[in-house]
Amino acid sequence: MKKYFKLCVLSMLFITLGACKSNDDNVFCAEIYIPMVGNINYLNENGKDLIFSDSPLYPVEGIEIYKIAPNDQHISLSFTINRAQKFIAVNLEKMENGTFYIQLKPGVIDRISYIAKIDEGDPCRDYKLTELKQNDKAGQYDKKTQVWTFKK
Repeated sequence: MKKYFKLCVLSMLFITLGACKSNDDNVFCAEIYIPMVGNINYLNENGKDLIFSDSPLYPVEGIEIYKIAPNDQHISLSFTINRAQKFIAVNLEKMENGTFYIQLKPGVIDRISYIAKIDEGDPCRDYKLTELKQNDKAGQYDKKTQVWTFKK
């Protein structure tokens, strides 16, 4: 009986020690849905801000962002205005590619298409935007500010 007790204690000790390891490699991936976000701003050919200037050509109050459903219904997309850092943050569906529309003012609508890839370097394997196009013209991405700029 003593031998079985020692064997049992030793087994539990090995199992316990084997289960202990550093948690440094563990990463917490949120269980809730977090949308993919595209930060966007518009400039003219001379670099003047068309949305966040003192007298904007496209005031943020008039901007609408939507996608079009298969039945041609317009479905509004959630977005926020960041006046301090001068961009519009659009919440996008996590998919490899998609299309949405920005109405800057009545009669001025841009079709925005995007491509996203799963970031293999991200331990949560989340989608990251790799390309945004305004009416088939590639937007410019600033890695420092993380804003896509379109020219009008």
